[in-house]
Order: sequence, then structure tokens, then C-alpha cells
Amino acid sequence: MRRRWFAGAVAALGVLAGCSAPVEPPAAVVVHAPVTVEKAGAPAPPPDLSTLPVIDPLHIVAGLPGTDGLTPRRNTDPSLGAWQTAVVTKPAAAYDRPDGTLVGVVPTTTLDVATTLPVLDERDGWLRVLVATRGALPSEDRTQVNGRTAWIRTADTTPAGTDWSIHVDTAAQTITVTTPTGTRSFPVKATGSSSTPTPAGLSFLLGVRWLEPGTTTPRVLPLSTQSETIDHYDKPTGTAVTAIHTTTLRGRGEVSNGCVRVDDEVLDLVWQAPGGTVVTVG
Repeated sequence: MRRRWFAGAVAALGVLAGCSAPVEPPAAVVVHAPVTVEKAGAPAPPPDLSTLPVIDPLHIVAGLPGTDGLTPRRNTDPSLGAWQTAVVTKPAAAYDRPDGTLVGVVPTTTLDVATTLPVLDERDGWLRVLVATRGALPSEDRTQVNGRTAWIRTADTTPAGTDWSIHVDTAAQTITVTTPTGTRSFPVKATGSSSTPTPAGLSFLLGVRWLEPGTTTPRVLPLSTQSETIDHYDKPTGTAVTAIHTTTLRGRGEVSNGCVRVDDEVLDLVWQAPGGTVVTVG
């Protein structure tokens, strides 16, 4: 019985096999030539700003370029003011050119006020700004003391501007102040002497306002420039910062250590100018 069932099963399988369609061979697998994909390099890590010298009046930072004859840049957005400035909103890496050599870091505050810098040039994503630091001591290289600039990223700033500008004529002993409402000229009390001249060229108001009652300089507006003949005038800070200030001193003409001495009427006016206002001396 078992043999008959086995034989029948074999016969049935044979019939089924004979009735089924022929089995197609599997499709060939095509192996394409390997493709080499270039992988993008990992982005460079941000620079460690904590190791860089601070670009402010208290420090000397070598390697910063000069102005290269550039002048203050007019704002493309007049609603911000005629002259373009930039407020540093986070510590800004400063370069000698876009994507060039890293030189220092511009802080968000300078002498406890917001760092606001005049803009001299602008390129895609970059600003060239005038900065308030010395490139060298006068005893080392007078030509490197003032007029220092730096390239910083636009993303580290907020756009700003000013309608103010100031010009000091040391030969005529005058100061000319342009405000949003007009231009006025005044005599000054004193400028730098022949041996300690008021630094010529571009500078700017730091936005710092010092009140020093009872001293020979009752009200002071520090400038970004420092003496080009004196290494350290102010012993506590180790600086030789110049300024526009009132005075109780009687000397007139070219007699100061580089500061511009004015009367109260002039300082009442200039006191209103915002940080980043350009001051030219010539």
C-alpha cells in the first residue's frame, strides 16, 4: 500500500511538472562602474578669540593695516545717518584683509561703552573699520601708532551711522562741527605743541564721556588716537590717549600734549555727538 501511494505521488508530480511553464532564468545583475564622490571638507573651527590681543586703547596690536588713503564711507541707508558706522555686537575676529591673517579681537565694549566704529570699506560679508588701538609705541615706530584699521565680519555687527563730523584745523586753531542741522566753526583754546602735536589724519569719538570735576580737564571726550611722541602719558592706564576737553589751564595756541582744548560752549555741542563720529585733524 505504501509503495502504491509513493508511486502515485511521483506520477502526479511528473504530471504537474510537465504542465508548468518553463522557468525563466533570473535577470542578469548589472554592476555599474564605481563613482567617486568628493566629500566636502569639514568646516574650519572658529578661531579661539581668547588667545588674541584686544583691539582697544589699552593695548598695542601689531599687524593692523593703515587706512591706505581711504575716507569715511557714506551710508547706503540714509535713515541711519550720512556716515556709515558699525556697532560690534559680539567679539569680532579682526583680520589684516578678508580671510587673511588673524590679528586680534574687537570687543563689544570699549572703555565701558558700546564699541562703535567708522566704516571705510565694505565687501561681501566684510567691513573695513577704523579702530582705536596703537599699532606700535611712538618710541618704536611713530608711523604705526595711529590710523589703524581691521577687517571684521559684517555678521558680528549691527549697521549704524551718524550725521555728525568734526574737523580740527591746527594751523587756524579752529574746530568745525557738522551736526544734523548744520555746520558751525569755533576757535579752540589749544592744540598740541610742535614737540607733542595733535595727531593728524582720521580719528573718531569713542562715545566715552568723562566728568572730572576739580581737575584741569573737567569734561573729556576721548578720541581713538594717541600721542605720537609720548609712549605713556596716563600712568594708571599706560596710554597716551588724546581728547577734546574743557580746561582750567590758561595756555593758548599750540601748547598741549596733543589734546584739543575747547570752551564749554563747544563741548556742550560736541558732547551730543555719538560714538563713531569721525574727527579729522589737519
